[in-house]
Amino acid sequence: MTAPRTPDRAEPPDGTSAAIAVLAITATFSLIWSHVRLLWNDEFLSFYSDAALSLSRVLEIQLHSPISLDPPTYHLLSHMCMNAFGRNGMALRLPALAGFLLLQLCLFVLVRRLAGYRAALVAMLFPLCTASFRYSVEGRPYGLLLGLYAAALLCWYTAAERGPDSARRFRGVWLAGLTVSIALAITSHYFGVLILLPVTAGELARTLVRRRFDWPVVAALAFGLCSVGLIVPFQKALAPYRQHYYTSSVNLHNVSQGYRELFVRYNRWPIGVQHVCAALLLIATLVLLIAAYRVFRRGEQHTDARARTLWIALWAALLTFAALPFCGYLFGRFVTHTMEVRYVIAALVFFAVALALVLAPRLRSTPFFYATISALLTLAAVASITQIQAEGHDSATILANLTVPEQLRQTLTDHPDRRLYTQSLGDFFLDSYYAEPLLRSRMTLLYDEPSEVRYLRHNTNAVTAVNLARFSPLQVAPWPGVATKSTLLLNYHSGWEWIGTDLQANHLPFEDQGRALGGDLLLLNPDAHTGQAHEWR
Repeated sequence: MTAPRTPDRAEPPDGTSAAIAVLAITATFSLIWSHVRLLWNDEFLSFYSDAALSLSRVLEIQLHSPISLDPPTYHLLSHMCMNAFGRNGMALRLPALAGFLLLQLCLFVLVRRLAGYRAALVAMLFPLCTASFRYSVEGRPYGLLLGLYAAALLCWYTAAERGPDSARRFRGVWLAGLTVSIALAITSHYFGVLILLPVTAGELARTLVRRRFDWPVVAALAFGLCSVGLIVPFQKALAPYRQHYYTSSVNLHNVSQGYRELFVRYNRWPIGVQHVCAALLLIATLVLLIAAYRVFRRGEQHTDARARTLWIALWAALLTFAALPFCGYLFGRFVTHTMEVRYVIAALVFFAVALALVLAPRLRSTPFFYATISALLTLAAVASITQIQAEGHDSATILANLTVPEQLRQTLTDHPDRRLYTQSLGDFFLDSYYAEPLLRSRMTLLYDEPSEVRYLRHNTNAVTAVNLARFSPLQVAPWPGVATKSTLLLNYHSGWEWIGTDLQANHLPFEDQGRALGGDLLLLNPDAHTGQAHEWR
């Protein structure tokens, strides 16, 4: 029996161990951040939808009484996570974290094919240093979409690289991955249909250069697009919201904001600092674009026709990724009539890949490589720790405001059937979830669609309240029935509240009882019109 052959030299490193370490670092920071971060309004909408008893019940909610206005994929995934890890905020957010990790993994695999493992590590570390990392702790589809967009790019490129006539195995697996990535993105968010743009642009460029179709890739794209049919019934369930749905302003400011908020959230900074930061980001982007163009030109001069075709197709896809904020603006302007910058954060893929390819030649120098990785890790750590500390402070402040004043506590104790009403949806969710049990069981959400349309020009919260009452244990009541009784009312003066305006418009008598739970506690006393005064207690 002969001994195993010893290789003459060690195998070159492929960076797998380092990539696993980066994924572990990302997961650690994200889970700590998620632990200290409270759920907020949009997450509560997902939470109460996804905490249903079964997958079929989740689908039923999304089909007939949705409050989180997305297609079902993220809801099904978070439901399964909550079944496995408990009905809590961290479980709700796990699919978003998985999506962010998938983004990093796909960036690593793709860039390693293009420029080696050193550049690949830079590509996967870069998103961790940006403001987009916050979407890994957001119990909404955006973190998942990041991973699916990157997966679609990787699957398309790998399938194209192997070619329709290639004898290499597993091309069908990559094509299936392309279809599944597209389908999951489309069925996770209505803006997910934009995932087709980068891969279709890349394949179109490849087709024009080759002057023939790669029919298996075309079929994979078409099958992915067919998933639009799956979301039509869910889209029809949104009809009650459409008549007076709130629409965010869709304008070119969304485009610039879409790029800026990929990297930094500085809305609370002094306006002068914001302008300086925006200028620096613009300069850095222009430098990156110029350097990326030079990288493209060098690759375009490749003597191998097939490699040159792939290179051109890849950059067509990457540039379409870079244009996603503008594409999202057009989609929002002419199709959905609403847009948020978080819908187009997959533009981050372009910046991560382009930066890695630009730095790739210099990363061959070991000192430069270690200096770059150390700088990125330091930046990621500082940014994450700062965000975690700020989130912890904000959460502590919110929880401190949920302390029940002694007079209110005594009132609720003496009157077990006494309810506490509010019309602020986000504060209602916070109070019903995080406040002490004495308060949770008393919180009741007020709604009135005519008043909401009259004062706010939309009916979003009213329809949400009606649907919420159909499947959740939370208490909901119509405002007209409450306004005729002696009522304890919390008014938070949020931009989505109309209750204070209605009190004044209808000259309803109330007494200000001071601050409570972060809002104004009012005693509404309609009988004061007749001279009959009711004591609070």
